[in-house]
Amino acid sequence: MTATDPAAGAEAARAAAAHSRRGGARILLAVAVGNLAQALLMTGDWDGAGAELAQAADADGLAGLDFLACYRAWLAALRGDTPDAQAILAGLGDVRASEDPQDQALIAIAEAFTTAARRQPAGALCHARAALDHAGVLGISHELLRWAWPLAARAAHDLADTATETGLLALLDGYRPGRLAPMLRAERDLARARLAAAGSDLDAVFAAAIAGLRRHSTPYHLAHGLLDHAAHLAARGDADSAAAAAGEAAGIAARLGCQPLLDRADTIQPVRPCTTAS
Repeated sequence: MTATDPAAGAEAARAAAAHSRRGGARILLAVAVGNLAQALLMTGDWDGAGAELAQAADADGLAGLDFLACYRAWLAALRGDTPDAQAILAGLGDVRASEDPQDQALIAIAEAFTTAARRQPAGALCHARAALDHAGVLGISHELLRWAWPLAARAAHDLADTATETGLLALLDGYRPGRLAPMLRAERDLARARLAAAGSDLDAVFAAAIAGLRRHSTPYHLAHGLLDHAAHLAARGDADSAAAAAGEAAGIAARLGCQPLLDRADTIQPVRPCTTAS
């Protein structure tokens, strides 16, 4: 449900957590909280996700479960708190030896966003692709891979690795449309816009991609898409439109408490036309 309607997914997961608490079902509670945190990350309620994870760790006595620790590291990394994310990842126990693809993908995602927060796109790409390696078992639209693919595509773009960008697009193109979560289809359109050659219709390509992100992706990913568009607008000297897009992205980043997004918004510098002194 979360893949297509994260608000409804959050409601169902919250109900599952409440039932699990009443029944004393510790492992089911951990799974429900993980599902709830994922849904809240998608809706943009990062404070709510953090509160649910903290309650599970402190009040419910689940602090020792590596599964939920990975979610805490992931959220810390998203917000740019790399020391906290690294400390949590360093404290993981037996889960690192797990052969469960979901465990491996979850660790890879937490590490991918941690390296991304350290502005190390090569490391982010490596870890994100490690998560994507489990698509055959988990399915390309699994909650973890819905986040892994956009991060891999963005890291490849930051590295100017066109071959990898193209390969990631081909990966999604190899699936029937019904197999791709709406978020992945929207992110694919954005990646294509970033790759598109400059032309008179590129603004329309970006506009369509942004519209898709608004409908189907997360506020975090929408903000990144807005900054992609702002960078394009700034490069061609449309200062007002670039500032508007970057300003909207910065507003989203502030609501999320996402320092890496705020930092990126600050880098958008429109190229203003030269004027000749009279």
